[in-house]
Amino acid sequence: MSTAGHDLEERGAFAERLRLQFAARHRNLDVEADPARLSLRIRGAGVDVVLPLSPLHLECLRHPERTASLIADFVRASEPRLTPAAPGTSGAQGRGPTLGRVLWCVRGRAHLADFSRSAELLTRSLPADLTAFVAEALPGSYMRGVAREEWAAIAGEDEVRRAADANTAARFAALPERIRAAGRVARDGWRMGADPLFQGSVLMVPEVLRALVERAGGDVLIANPDRSLVLAIPAGTPAEEGFRRRVLRNWREGLNPVSRAVLVADGESLAESRPARAGARLGLMDWLRG
Repeated sequence: MSTAGHDLEERGAFAERLRLQFAARHRNLDVEADPARLSLRIRGAGVDVVLPLSPLHLECLRHPERTASLIADFVRASEPRLTPAAPGTSGAQGRGPTLGRVLWCVRGRAHLADFSRSAELLTRSLPADLTAFVAEALPGSYMRGVAREEWAAIAGEDEVRRAADANTAARFAALPERIRAAGRVARDGWRMGADPLFQGSVLMVPEVLRALVERAGGDVLIANPDRSLVLAIPAGTPAEEGFRRRVLRNWREGLNPVSRAVLVADGESLAESRPARAGARLGLMDWLRG
């Protein structure tokens, strides 16, 4: 069996092990395993939760002798999120959200469409197939999207959005200075992958985008092919075509793919960037067919 096939089988077995644990503890809930995304989806009356398993899986690989205790801790920590909401309460996922923990989370629109309550999230549109939504960062490298109704008794929408702006900027506060202080821009650009859940949220931090543009001396191409990866490169260089191929490869091979789209940043705004030669290639193919 190939390495990729073995990895998928192992991930499937891990997800199934967790599925059985949650199903045994919550017989009133429907628990589905998603080995491809390495997650569980748990649904029932007042509950619709996705539990990402990648951070737990990585910890178990690093510390196999602690696998049982790590899983037990994960199951216990997830319990508040599986408590159905009582009528008139602030949500179906346990204790209410806290403004100090909200961030913008960037994902593909198709990914959000998989969730029944996605229309209830506070969102902000991004170019191409990307969108940002307000999420609450939870202990242990977990997070959850927060529906509007959960904020009703706590804060208004504008206040929540401002908190998400501020907290996201604070999470990446050190990154602009590191970008500006770099000795030179590598031929293949920048690779940002320190945040397994919120790396794509750098797209929501204007100071990070300005730092990239300043360091590049012009427009920058930027992409979020996987949940834990953002790639960027100065626009208009000979390496651009290779950059687009790298984005596509990371999107296809990623554990948690987000988008194959390439965006362009000018320091003030983001827009979708399409290959400059796409039209020329199409014209050549039309000519050959003729």
